[in-house]
Amino acid sequence: MSNQIQLVQFHNQQISILNYNNKPYVAIKPICENIGLDWEAQRQRIKRNEILNSTAFMIKVVAKDGKNRDVLCLPLGYLNGWLSGIELSRVNPEIKPILKQYQLECFDVLYNHFMPKVAQQYPHTISLEQQQQIKQAVNERSYRTGEHYQAIYTKLYEQFKIPRYQDLPLNQFDNAIEFLGGLLIKPEALTSDELCNFAWLYKAAEYMRSEIEEMEPVLRLLKSEKASLYYTMSREYRNLTQLCKTIVQNKMKSTQINKNDLSWQRVLPYVQ
Repeated sequence: MSNQIQLVQFHNQQISILNYNNKPYVAIKPICENIGLDWEAQRQRIKRNEILNSTAFMIKVVAKDGKNRDVLCLPLGYLNGWLSGIELSRVNPEIKPILKQYQLECFDVLYNHFMPKVAQQYPHTISLEQQQQIKQAVNERSYRTGEHYQAIYTKLYEQFKIPRYQDLPLNQFDNAIEFLGGLLIKPEALTSDELCNFAWLYKAAEYMRSEIEEMEPVLRLLKSEKASLYYTMSREYRNLTQLCKTIVQNKMKSTQINKNDLSWQRVLPYVQ
């Protein structure tokens, strides 16, 4: 039996959704076309990814011309996993704005469309910045323990009884970071000297990350097994180091620091 395509509006474009076994699935090729991504390259990327490939389905649909078509689809819950894996720095500049728009908003639009009652239950949820901190804490835990990302997210959902991390109640953010084993920096608890040390930590971390980023192409040319690890660390840790920098910058606005102090003089150019 063939499935009918349901179209959901996303800004000035349409996203194709199919109901398969009473669950919403997203057709991937139309999204690639909407954004301007190379469809074959994305199809191969899904095929190479163990998690995405295991959840992808070729669903038979009735096209506009009345003929049956096989369409590659992912479950709605895995759409963000595929989208977030496309790096803005590696696509053509002209499609970066729309790709970023899809990464930030697409899942929310579809989620609210198909699950409005659940969405309404979580009106006071974490901010975009806090969502990024949750993602980073998951990445850090996966790197530290060897657990798969999806397994960590599943434990997080079960612990806080939420369908996805974006729906984490605001008052549970600190508990979630603690549950994930992440480091939650509370700027209000830092003294001027501690803030200076934290600024130096940012400088050191960003320096090491940039060195890793420069080494990755060399390791790839040498066909080193470490090349993929260096590539992942250089990209994933960029968000964390920038978050640290933002914390320092925000705290500096409300903390009286001694700019004549030699340590501050040396680190200040890196955090301003």
